[in-house]
Amino acid sequence: MTNGQGGEPLGYGVVANVSRETAHGEGGLEIRRGLKHFGPGAKLWIAPHRWHYRGNAVVVGRHRGDGRRYVTLVTRLRHLENFRVRPVHSPALLRALAHPEPGFEHDGGLWEPERAEAYAAFHNSHRLEVRTDGPDPIGAMVSDPPPMELVHGGTTYHLAHFNAYYARYSCQPPPVETPTP
Repeated sequence: MTNGQGGEPLGYGVVANVSRETAHGEGGLEIRRGLKHFGPGAKLWIAPHRWHYRGNAVVVGRHRGDGRRYVTLVTRLRHLENFRVRPVHSPALLRALAHPEPGFEHDGGLWEPERAEAYAAFHNSHRLEVRTDGPDPIGAMVSDPPPMELVHGGTTYHLAHFNAYYARYSCQPPPVETPTP
């Protein structure tokens, strides 16, 4: 479907696919195929937003049960992969992106190309939320697997634990094992 102007795009959007396997439950130990409303590999368009939804995004895609119409939902970004920028040609998709369900605060249906590229690049490389034992949250994301050390504000944090959801860092260095004779 085109906008009737010789196939020129109406604008650009950020697209991602639902991961084949998604981690749920405590520590991410329950593995499911896709999501409740979107099957594995489903193409989802991410609506631009004014503020960070703490690991969530407003997405538009075709529902698992009814693939004809677009639905708007909020989903965890960790369940998405292969972020990229694509042209929007469909007026119906543009309407769904521009006018999501009531209560979703966003910046309209289309992305500025530079912002879209930066968003896609960031989410392709940063998959885990950072948690620390320090008094102030860092509010950062790291790659999966996470780095062993993280420096923030002049403090070095050491990886203490990670799972499918987050990487926990500690100000305390890891214990040193003494060699056995």
